[in-house]
Amino acid sequence: MFDYKLERVEKILERLHRKGFFNHRKIFLFGVSENTRQIIRILRTCSLEPSGVLDNDKIKHGTYCSGILVEPVEHLADGKKQENLYIVCSLYWKEMTAQLRALGIHKKNILMLYQEETLLECIRHAKRGRKIYQDLTSGYGNLPVFLCPYTGTGDVYLIGTFWKQYLEKMQIKDYIFIVISKACEKTARLFPIKNIVRLDKKVESSYLIRYAMLCPEKVRLKILNDSWGQVHTNPLEWFRGYKGLEFMQIFRKFVFDLPDTARPEHPVFQNADKELEEFFQKYHLQEKNTVILSPYSNTLADLPDKFWGKVAEALKDRGFVVCTNSCGDTEPAVMGTIPVFFSLDIAPQLIEKAGYFIGIRSGFCDIISGSAAKKVILYHARERFFNGSTFEYFSLKGMGLCNDAVEIVFENADKELYEKVMGAFVSGDVQLL
Repeated sequence: MFDYKLERVEKILERLHRKGFFNHRKIFLFGVSENTRQIIRILRTCSLEPSGVLDNDKIKHGTYCSGILVEPVEHLADGKKQENLYIVCSLYWKEMTAQLRALGIHKKNILMLYQEETLLECIRHAKRGRKIYQDLTSGYGNLPVFLCPYTGTGDVYLIGTFWKQYLEKMQIKDYIFIVISKACEKTARLFPIKNIVRLDKKVESSYLIRYAMLCPEKVRLKILNDSWGQVHTNPLEWFRGYKGLEFMQIFRKFVFDLPDTARPEHPVFQNADKELEEFFQKYHLQEKNTVILSPYSNTLADLPDKFWGKVAEALKDRGFVVCTNSCGDTEPAVMGTIPVFFSLDIAPQLIEKAGYFIGIRSGFCDIISGSAAKKVILYHARERFFNGSTFEYFSLKGMGLCNDAVEIVFENADKELYEKVMGAFVSGDVQLL
């Protein structure tokens, strides 16, 4: 969901919440997507927990979206239950709402949040983008502008791993590097990237892109993404995973035009001994005997709380201190673990000092991939990313980010997965330190 659309959806949901619209309602979301994950996050900030996620894709049934079980539409769409509310936010909203209506869902029980952009809005957004661009160049000069339009910290980290090679290839000495969140700024500062500018509002990146699309001859703007959805003339995303075209191949070629021999380079991590010592004392953590759990992902399928709770309990029984990489109500700590929150510019060093990491595949895994810790990364077997599986497309080993991670592909949150994860802590894959 583009930032200006997300901003609109957030305002709608918060206004409806204040008016009591969701009182005594069971909320269901139709379709597994980034839009759905964003809406779940917004609802949780309002202390609203969805009851389920519906999807027509059989492959997604039985998986989890932000910790919520995904089920067939027919299982959850019940026209007789007037307390049920179905939220739709998709390009295919017409087909989806028609399907719900055919199953007996009354129109008043469907909340449609998707909205097409009008020509007038395009022009208005481009004007705002022109003002932002002019402010940037007036402050730094007429330099090339590089834009990271995503909130994904993993994407920014991967940009950093090729940044030096790209600048040398293009013979670029000076530039403006734009990010849209504080977390992305912290990630960028892991690398020797200069002139990092964080936009005041995330939506401003969409305005910049709109200006560049309508007036390309007036800007020196490059989007650091292989196929950004807002640029609808770029169909490259549909080649993702096609005949083995995994992430790093496409990323390296179509973002930087670097040769196949180019490899990602981790940054030299700054000395953070003092900060880490204070952090470990504050939370009573033990060096080389602490497991950091990372159960959340903004893009890929995750696992239910019950599974993480079982893993955490077993690890504590074995003498580990167990924490959750948590950021409050929207990403709460696993039950029985210590909630910790730390700056991303010391994340690799912190994981290395802790000693152990278990996480669902996410951008955070990219950031800590270069740390000398025992890492267990989880991928759902049935989840697809365009034309490939998420493991095929995002494997840390396949991307060349590390060779020491234990990467586990799972089908269900069952005993088999639990035994694989716990087995990694007693096998040759992950030796206890």
